[in-house]
Amino acid sequence: MKYDFAIIGSGIIGLTLAFKLKKKLKSANIIIFEKEPNSTSHGSGRNSGVLHSGIYYEPGSLRANLCVKGAIELKEYIKSEKLWINECGKLLVPNSNTSYSHLNKLYERAKQNNVKIYKLKKEEIERKEPNINCKYNYGLHVPFTSVANPYEVSQSLIKNIKKKGIDIIYNCKILKISGTNLITKDKNFQANYIFNCAGLFADVVAENSDLKFKYSFLPFKGKYWKIKNKNFKLKHLVYPIPDTRYPFLGLHSSHNQNGDFYIGPSSTPVFSRDAYTDFFGDNIKESLNLLYNFSKKIALNENKLRTLAIKEILLITKFGFYSQVKKMFKNININDLELSKQKVGIRSQIFDPQSKNLVNDFVIINQNQTTHVLNAISPAWSASFAFADHLIDQIHL
Repeated sequence: MKYDFAIIGSGIIGLTLAFKLKKKLKSANIIIFEKEPNSTSHGSGRNSGVLHSGIYYEPGSLRANLCVKGAIELKEYIKSEKLWINECGKLLVPNSNTSYSHLNKLYERAKQNNVKIYKLKKEEIERKEPNINCKYNYGLHVPFTSVANPYEVSQSLIKNIKKKGIDIIYNCKILKISGTNLITKDKNFQANYIFNCAGLFADVVAENSDLKFKYSFLPFKGKYWKIKNKNFKLKHLVYPIPDTRYPFLGLHSSHNQNGDFYIGPSSTPVFSRDAYTDFFGDNIKESLNLLYNFSKKIALNENKLRTLAIKEILLITKFGFYSQVKKMFKNININDLELSKQKVGIRSQIFDPQSKNLVNDFVIINQNQTTHVLNAISPAWSASFAFADHLIDQIHL
């Protein structure tokens, strides 16, 4: 059987893409291939569930355009499906002189991206959140930012696309794409058009399909610490003001519908795409290659990776992590922190060897009858509905 569209990967991008394709072309025959036994083993089931507003991203970039539009649509979908959402808003608080120096730039960037943002005095921030340690005169408030359950959203999309006749084949790894053929270990499939939305493994699928590209893959692991003290509460998400030149947002608060509060994530270099419990995975060749690539970049301090690595080493220990937490939060002591074994994710990040920088935007490459999504970094979850529209628009359906 030949399908109209085949999608590799049933993460949030693959699911919303299938949802939008069927909405646009009701008679289209669509199939999704997923190498895992479920759709939430990786980023789409492990992210913080934050609906980002779009304040961080370079105006005019794909991340900015798709996040602002996509987060609005994602919020509408969540509400229409009666899923859990907490429209708590976000407070951004400087945690260093460098952080404070980026406040006005972030404020102006939000304005350029048409996101509502407000400057608040220190006293206003502390009234809103008594547990914030605000040492600077001003912070920022973004009312739109919300929290939902990413697992719940994925399950809802799976239910809805299956109702529309879209199949998801689990435990089915696509080894390569050859023309309109999708090759697996056991059999081949055909599709008029193919979308590679394989997330952490998208570059592997692309490389095995003879796509030539300049990027290399560098995975970063994010870990969270749970706050055991049940008396510690926050009404808002609380983030630092980040250096907008880099793709990491710094340690921030996170919470779920059960009332559990977390702080994280770290951004630790790891040497496997699925090293959720360690630094290395089962693929020794890949681990050695990533170890070499990271070591080389850290030694040369490309994109300040040495600086980042030194900071991240300090976060590995509980004491080091707590020393950073104290910069932003009050009324937490070191014994309140417990490393979360469940709340661990790996960032699907690519590196540009020409500019010697981590790529700070989405990267999409078209190859004949295939679209490869190579860098679906945060805020891909927030942007997912608009991201799907963008992929469809690119092939002029």
